[in-house]
Amino acid sequence: MTARTVGVMVLLAAALAACNDATSPAGTTGRIRVLNSVFQGNDVASAVPVAVDVLIDSSPGGAGLAGLAALALSGGNASGQGAGTHTGAGAMFTAAGYRDLPSGIHSFVARVNGTTASFFQTASGEYLPKQYLLPFPYTFILAGVDSTDPPDPAAVPWAMIPDDPFTPPADSAGGGLTARVQIVNAAPMADTTGAGLGTDITAIFASGTDTLPATASYRQSSGYINPRAGTYVVTFMSGTFLLHTDTVTFAKGEVRTLIVQSTAYAATPGPGNTKITNLLDNKW
Repeated sequence: MTARTVGVMVLLAAALAACNDATSPAGTTGRIRVLNSVFQGNDVASAVPVAVDVLIDSSPGGAGLAGLAALALSGGNASGQGAGTHTGAGAMFTAAGYRDLPSGIHSFVARVNGTTASFFQTASGEYLPKQYLLPFPYTFILAGVDSTDPPDPAAVPWAMIPDDPFTPPADSAGGGLTARVQIVNAAPMADTTGAGLGTDITAIFASGTDTLPATASYRQSSGYINPRAGTYVVTFMSGTFLLHTDTVTFAKGEVRTLIVQSTAYAATPGPGNTKITNLLDNKW
C-alpha cells in the first residue's frame, strides 16, 4: 500500500468518526468494486484481456467474484441507496459496481480465471494481502500484463483505493453544488514505450473559460476535482499521445468516476486501444 493511500485512509477515517449523518456510508458496511484490466500472453504484444477470479476471505462468493469478465467492472449488489439524497433514483452504489463487505480485516486473492497462482507474489513466493476496510466504498484495481507462471511480482500488484462519495463543495458562482470527479488509471497499454507498464494519464476538462486538469498515476486515482455543472470536452493524454476525447456532462451534486482502460496492445497508444467508463457514484 502506498504512503499516499495510507494518508488518504487516515483522513477518511477521521471524517467518518466525526460524521453522524444518517445518509452517510458510516456504520458497519463497507463496499468494494473490482476493476479487471488484466492481460495475459507470452509477451506484451501478444497479450489479450482475460477473465479473473477474486477471492475475498478465501471465497469467490459474497463480495468475491468467479470469472469476472475481461475489461469488466464487478456487478454491484450493495444495500442502500448510497450516501446522498436520491429522490426517485435507484440504488446508486449497486449501479456503480459496489458490493457489500462488512467493515473489518479481509484477505484477498486474485488470479487468472481457471488458474491457481495468485497475482500477489514476492521474490519468496505468493503472499496474502490483508486490509482493514472502513465502512466506506473502495475500488480494487487489477491491472497489468501477466506473462509468467506463477505471475511476476510486478505484473498485477495489490492496488486498492478509497473512494469519496461525500458532498461536493458549494459552487463559488452560486446556485448550489459543483460536481466531483476522479480519474482512475487502469490502462497498462497506455505506456508510450510499448512495454505494458502503464504511465501517468492526464485528463483535461474544458468548458468555456474553465479548464481543469486531473492526473492519475498507473493503478491510482487522480484525486477529486470539482467542476461546475455543465458540459465539458474531456481529453485524455499519455505524455503527448492522445488517448481519447469525448464530451461529458456533469450535474450539480454529482460524484463521478471516469475509468481509463486499455483494450489491446498498440505500439502507439491512442483512441483505438482506449476505453473510458463513466460511473455515477453518488448524487447530492
